[in-house]
Amino acid sequence: MGAVYLGEGRCRFRVWAPQAERVEVHICAPRERLIPLTCEDRGYYQAVVERIRPGDLYVYRLDGKKERPDPASRFQPQGVHGPSCVVDPHFAWEDSGWFCPPLRDFIFYELHVG
Repeated sequence: MGAVYLGEGRCRFRVWAPQAERVEVHICAPRERLIPLTCEDRGYYQAVVERIRPGDLYVYRLDGKKERPDPASRFQPQGVHGPSCVVDPHFAWEDSGWFCPPLRDFIFYELHVG
């Protein structure tokens, strides 16, 4: 679900919108585009889009009217009501010196930000 960056400028967008008759992904930045998603079984919509890079902003457009952020978004740089951002999860981390504390020292906290 959501935007899955496939590499080489390709991204799969998939969303569940069972009440919608038509769903498009609106690429907001850096270059504005509107791409229709294909309806699949049980209200799922999907498309693989070319010329997408990590950092591109997008929203889903439902029935040509309502624009909504991705409910499975990995990053909302402008807040929960702003556009979602394509993320490449294959980042090469360089913090091999990081030490994980023992589980008994963890502090768990729950916060609702929306």
